Amino acid sequence: MDEELVSTIDVTQPRAEGISLPRLRLSVATRERLLYVGAAVSYVSIGVFVTEFALSWIVGFAWLLLWIWGLPALVGRLRR
Repeated sequence: MDEELVSTIDVTQPRAEGISLPRLRLSVATRERLLYVGAAVSYVSIGVFVTEFALSWIVGFAWLLLWIWGLPALVGRLRR
């Protein structure tokens, strides 16, 4: 009985060339909001474990600048 069940299961993999995922389109405002949310979540997460990191406003400003300006610039450079 076990052999009958196993023989009816098709375990072949689909071909990778036939699979195409649609490209996700985000508006500029949505991308900007996501960057701010990512900066806030990561800053608070790091601040929970490293209190000195969260208490410095200079580090907070640099972290925000890195996320809002640096991350899009890095992604743009890598896409070229």
